[in-house]
Amino acid sequence: MNITTKQSHPPYPFIRIFTFGEFAIERLISSPTAPTFPPCYARLPWEEWSNRRAAMELLKILLCTPNRRASKDELIQYIWPDHAMINALHALDSAASILRRHILRTHSEESLLLTIRGNGDTALKLPAQSHLWIDADTFLTLAARAVRAEKQGQDPLPLLERAHNLVQGQFLEDDLHTAWSQGRRNTINGARRRVFYKLVELYLRDRRVCEAEELLFSFLEENPTDEDALCHLMIILTERERRQEALNMYAYVIDELRGQKGEPAPYTQELVRRIRNGLAVREGCISYTTTSVKATALSILPTLQSLQSTSSTRYANRYGTRLLRIAVGVVCLNN
Repeated sequence: MNITTKQSHPPYPFIRIFTFGEFAIERLISSPTAPTFPPCYARLPWEEWSNRRAAMELLKILLCTPNRRASKDELIQYIWPDHAMINALHALDSAASILRRHILRTHSEESLLLTIRGNGDTALKLPAQSHLWIDADTFLTLAARAVRAEKQGQDPLPLLERAHNLVQGQFLEDDLHTAWSQGRRNTINGARRRVFYKLVELYLRDRRVCEAEELLFSFLEENPTDEDALCHLMIILTERERRQEALNMYAYVIDELRGQKGEPAPYTQELVRRIRNGLAVREGCISYTTTSVKATALSILPTLQSLQSTSSTRYANRYGTRLLRIAVGVVCLNN
């Protein structure tokens, strides 16, 4: 009997898996004796699973698949695409056995790896979040709840902060380029950016500028060629009379871009030109002056006109929209 048939809603997950940053697995040792005490988890020693490559790859694939489920044929195509089918099936059964007996074994000696049979197919499946907690799934749930809260007129900030605090590095950082992780990775990275930029927006709304600045510095440390974050940070720094620091950050990102054979986008160059020409906020004031707003709008117009004449409509639309957003952002700061 598998454990999910015995406890449909356990008070605490039997196993927790951390996929952001250093991969880690924790097993529930004991439940609290009083509601005010937290449950006790013990981390599986790295040596216990690090040399079980096939079993760990199987586990990570299931973490990335819809509903945490994949057929045996799908799993074989991901892990042993060049093996003969009979050998691949044997290897898959061995990897699944290791997961059941060693890695996904609960403190009560039962397994969280399920086998599903039906319609001539056999699939492996991981249980729901109530049994097997995964940080990335909780992150996505919190991000979605924040969107719903805002639509209902509620403050999404607490949910966004909880979601952001879960992210302690790249998702499955040891498997950045594996084909089986890309779909889930794209979903998570998209949600991370939405949470991140919404947090920056809300911190600025609440005059928590230092916290917005700290978020942007941390994000650029992990994503040193991200020009969107760079532009946000440069605007904040110039508003606080730290123009040289803004230009230093620009130089840092440009070095990183050119190291990857890239060049700064027109909207980034336009923002830097404005900063160098003194179009920045005064110390102690969070809004641009009227003169600065007018100068910004006028300075952007020639660039927009040149983009309209370019032969690439897609290029013009992309960067023209970015420049307009910069102008609108400056105007909004003035109000």
